[in-house]
Amino acid sequence: EFALTSGHSQELKTQAVSQQVGKRLRLLVSYNNAGIDDQLFGGVVPAQFDAYRLADQWASYGWHVLTLDDGNDYDQIVGALKMMEDIDPADRRPVVVVGRTVKGWWPGAENGTVPGYGDQLVSYQSHPYQMEMNSDYFVALARTYERHFGVEFEGISDGPATNERDRLIQFKTNMDIAMSVLDTNGLGDWLANRLVDIGDSVPHDLPLRIDNSRDPFTDDRLHVANLPMEPQVVTVTKATSGETSDVGIKLFEAPGENRGTRRAISEIIKWMNYVTDNRFLTLAADLSDSINVEQGAFWGHYDPTSNPEGTRLKAPIQEAGNVSSAIGLIGQSASLDPASHSGVWALSGSYGAFTPLMYLPARVWSQQNQDSPFRVGVLNILAGHSGPETAADARTHFGIFAPQVWKLFPRGQTITLSFWDYNDVAPGYFAAVELATREPTVGVIVLEVARPDRPVADRSTFADTDVKAAAKGFYVIRDFAPGAPKHGYVVAQGSSATFNLVSVLPELEAAGINVKVIAAISEDLWDRQPESYRNGVLPPEAMYDLMVVTTGTRRMWPLKNVGPLTDEYSLTSDSENRWLTGGTEEDVIAEAQLDPKSILDGLTRFAGERDHRLSSQRGSLAAL
Repeated sequence: EFALTSGHSQELKTQAVSQQVGKRLRLLVSYNNAGIDDQLFGGVVPAQFDAYRLADQWASYGWHVLTLDDGNDYDQIVGALKMMEDIDPADRRPVVVVGRTVKGWWPGAENGTVPGYGDQLVSYQSHPYQMEMNSDYFVALARTYERHFGVEFEGISDGPATNERDRLIQFKTNMDIAMSVLDTNGLGDWLANRLVDIGDSVPHDLPLRIDNSRDPFTDDRLHVANLPMEPQVVTVTKATSGETSDVGIKLFEAPGENRGTRRAISEIIKWMNYVTDNRFLTLAADLSDSINVEQGAFWGHYDPTSNPEGTRLKAPIQEAGNVSSAIGLIGQSASLDPASHSGVWALSGSYGAFTPLMYLPARVWSQQNQDSPFRVGVLNILAGHSGPETAADARTHFGIFAPQVWKLFPRGQTITLSFWDYNDVAPGYFAAVELATREPTVGVIVLEVARPDRPVADRSTFADTDVKAAAKGFYVIRDFAPGAPKHGYVVAQGSSATFNLVSVLPELEAAGINVKVIAAISEDLWDRQPESYRNGVLPPEAMYDLMVVTTGTRRMWPLKNVGPLTDEYSLTSDSENRWLTGGTEEDVIAEAQLDPKSILDGLTRFAGERDHRLSSQRGSLAAL
């Protein structure tokens, strides 16, 4: 990685120190000062900046740094490994060895030349992508291998293969020839037996504080049907000391209480940790309390020596580094059964606007999870303070477009949840938990919440009165009035959008506007509902008679396959295809046309133009 200059690598330096990993983390940096196109020092970094020294950089972060004059010398490497092994375990600094190496190093080279060719190619010039197949340099390297091991490659003297079939055959043939050296003098058998012996020497009966025979995240108490509706006071015990603490948990709130969705985040974390016995870890970018994950930890911050049972990890403002640490944690399991996970889940959170910084590690994790032969943990992403409601912090913090990166995964491999009401959070989240434990390909759960506190909705006034309705993904807030002409379907998503829409329902009723209003919490949960439920809420034909009211954007709707005129009538944060200018929360919501008046006007237009809307689409089909 070009001497580990990438942003993720820089964040690694702080992550490892903050977690006090000690010699459990040992890195060997192969410092060849070469990339693909240029040198690092003396190229990308001009030579006059002679204070640019890798070893000094690592040391400045607090690492224990060792250096090697020749990182291609096996004796020096083994010596460095032994030095790392002998470091005092009480020294909590991570360890790095910076070894000078040569890109293009080849054991058959003699005094900087390759027999039969000339000067050895080193540094970035040795990168093979600029070389043709079976080039003179490649053949010269291959000849040294042939002479050393007494083998002979096929076809390499004949120039490049003329077609893909011949190229693949030559590649496979010569790989087999190269590996055939393992069949001589018992080398392959010795190597295989040595590796097996090393593996067998690893003890299987290490002492554990946890029961590694079960997956705690499959506990029935995490199922939506079993969630406690009433506030709970539970007693938790610190295993290392026997200390106890009484903790209050409130998964559901009474209607009218002024509690926004973010307030429920700490409660679901507490319930997860209570049921799983402290297996849910959090890493948030210096705003753990702000996005309401702080109180989810029963025993405070994790410290490897003084507080190993803390579940809240110290986290700098490094979204990529934090989520990478979370991924490293959930990828481990103490289970001896590959079909069962016995480890942790983790949540990494930040403002919704900044969560795209987490996307690349999470995308790679999703693919690793998909292909893993072992059950592993689940990554939770909290897009806190999301949407235009984050106006008070500045326009850079809105999180309108940014959280949509969490839809950029294969369908079914993530579950994205967008909450508008406190009482949607627990049932929606734990429905996702149930799915993730049943479906191994689900490796990521995303929770999107806004900052403002709002009165908790009175479900008794909704068409679907079930307080746990969010577990179904979509649910009906207002159904069509029977016996009256229908004016279309309205799908609502996001805090201000849905709250303000619900606030104008009495005015819609008084005006005789007969629309069906549906709350969209999660298309991923919705897709897994029985067809009979889905058709009862939003039948296929509804897509052609649909508008959306959302704090999101017209670039990415809350559901797939919307009709051709959905964009024409929908109300979104980018309805005028402009970045919002900022101001107070009230100002921004009004500019986004998601205030009650704008929503009422938009629904009035939608209802009034229904006949035109449907006839227009019929005309388009008839013209085919």
